[in-house]
Amino acid sequence: MITLTTCPLKQTYFVSEIEGDLDSRQHLQNLGLVKNARVAVMNRDKNNGVILIHNSRVALDNQLLARISLAKELIGHEHLAKLSAVKPGQKALVLGIAVDETAPVGAALKRRLLDMGVTRGTRIFVRKVAPLGDPMELHVRGYELTLRRNEAEKVEMSVLEDD
Repeated sequence: MITLTTCPLKQTYFVSEIEGDLDSRQHLQNLGLVKNARVAVMNRDKNNGVILIHNSRVALDNQLLARISLAKELIGHEHLAKLSAVKPGQKALVLGIAVDETAPVGAALKRRLLDMGVTRGTRIFVRKVAPLGDPMELHVRGYELTLRRNEAEKVEMSVLEDD
């Protein structure tokens, strides 16, 4: 089993499992360390290490790094989903927004979603979905947001396990 304390530097891996108590796992999820998140260890010494996750550098203690198991490839796709596929009552973490930025409509949609607070690393709770699946009501950053299904299909998510 490879962990962030034993893997080679500057090589890309995917998070396969996070061990530890609920508070530690919650803290790591808030930093973006969720199942199938892409990570690389940039630097490491005997006490801590610097990892690259979602184009951000994060310094963590070696005790936390040892709790994170890695894989060379994605571990199934059961935790990855588009926001439109997340069911009511589930929480998910935004991984990114997949739009064609060369098209004027795509760039405008991405800007609009970012302005509404749908940014990488944001937790979203799906409150309700209309009977025909469009629109969906979300709880984002302390407020309620309603999105159409075609907008929600552009948001890539990692479904979080029950906290």
